[in-house]
Amino acid sequence: MKKTIVFLTTLLLLQTGSTFAQDAVIYDDDGAYPFQAALYPTIQLIPYERDVVGLRLNIIGDNRDVTGLDVGFINQTDEMFSGVGFGLINLCKGDVHGIDIGFINHVNGDMTGLQGVPFLTFWNALNIVHGSFTGLQGGLYNQTDQLSGLQGGLINVGYNAKGGQIGLYNYTDSIGGIQVGLINIAYEDAHGVQVGIYNGTGHFRGLQVGLVNQAQTLEGLQIGLLNAVSQKEMMPVMVIANWQF
Repeated sequence: MKKTIVFLTTLLLLQTGSTFAQDAVIYDDDGAYPFQAALYPTIQLIPYERDVVGLRLNIIGDNRDVTGLDVGFINQTDEMFSGVGFGLINLCKGDVHGIDIGFINHVNGDMTGLQGVPFLTFWNALNIVHGSFTGLQGGLYNQTDQLSGLQGGLINVGYNAKGGQIGLYNYTDSIGGIQVGLINIAYEDAHGVQVGIYNGTGHFRGLQVGLVNQAQTLEGLQIGLLNAVSQKEMMPVMVIANWQF
């Protein structure tokens, strides 16, 4: 009974306290508030269309812009997040500058910083950035449209990458850098280094090391059990090593 009374009292205070909080809490000239506590987007101290610059504590929270420390089960920002987010699920519809650590991290815009915990994959199931990502991304599954930095996890997808991918399965359309994994695929072209059981690409410039190395065209060296360059005129398939400069 006591627990029920406490819970209902909390709901009532949050529901009716929003107007009071807007008047009582100090905010800056842009209307940003230094503290937010939320049970649900419609049951929180500060309305979701207002900004938070400081600390936000959420069960399920939603605000327009958030700058500072974000802690909760589901943390959502509608436009821009700058700071450090710890939660079961971190969501941002705009851009992120900072750190997102959670079981699921999802950004609709661009992100600069750290997303997930690279190589400690049991902490993170899913990291997705639909725009460009600059920094370090790690989890069971990592994905971004434009990568400048490093992805570390079981499955890494960076459609246009500059930097590195380290995991069991690494995929990109185009990469300048390094791929290390069981399977490494650069669908269109790659320049740099691929190290794995299977390495495959369209045009490759650099060094491939693996059991099976495959490229349509090659400017560099392949070292492995089976090395194939499909558009090479003489000896397109060789064992131990294949090269074309």
